[in-house]
Amino acid sequence: MAKQKYIPALSAGWLTPLYDTLVEGPMSALRMRKDLLGLAGDLNGKKILDVGCGTGTLALMIKRANPTAEIAGLDGDPQILEIARRKAKEEGLEIRFEQGMSYSLPYPGESFDMVTTSLMLHHLGREDKQNTAVEMYRVLHHGGHMIGIDFAQTRNLIGAALHPFERVADNVDGFLPAMFQAAGFTDFAEARRYVFRTIALFQASKP
Repeated sequence: MAKQKYIPALSAGWLTPLYDTLVEGPMSALRMRKDLLGLAGDLNGKKILDVGCGTGTLALMIKRANPTAEIAGLDGDPQILEIARRKAKEEGLEIRFEQGMSYSLPYPGESFDMVTTSLMLHHLGREDKQNTAVEMYRVLHHGGHMIGIDFAQTRNLIGAALHPFERVADNVDGFLPAMFQAAGFTDFAEARRYVFRTIALFQASKP
């Protein structure tokens, strides 16, 4: 099997330094992540993995709100990880940022109390999405939780407009609940919708 080409978050590496400017404001991503943080509750003393951490925005938010939490951020893009490390260093926050792929997490089983992901899953093909869900389940403790933000099933005109984009189409067609259930997660539920109801904040549990 040919090695899959890695595609940066904004499709081109030269755009990576502009990620925070282009995404956080226009897509209301910061508000979504604040809602995720509220849904997560008190994480002090917990071990958290942020999958597809990008420039570290969510990991930094979690650490600020939960100083005693132990946080790891994982992303496949070394350039974007350097931005995340710089941001953490500037704030004096200790977060372990590591390079790796979501569908082959470099951690032992049952290593974390919570796994988070925000606006990353839609970049993956269907098989890699499913394997990512399996890996998230594997690294969680029993009783642990997964909380995420991503494009989700919608039947409105905006959802129809997204359908030609193959990787997003999986999400729009309702693949997320099915893939998490197939991985072993229970109690999949949406907490909120954003951007014309095309993006969902969701959670599930490892029994």
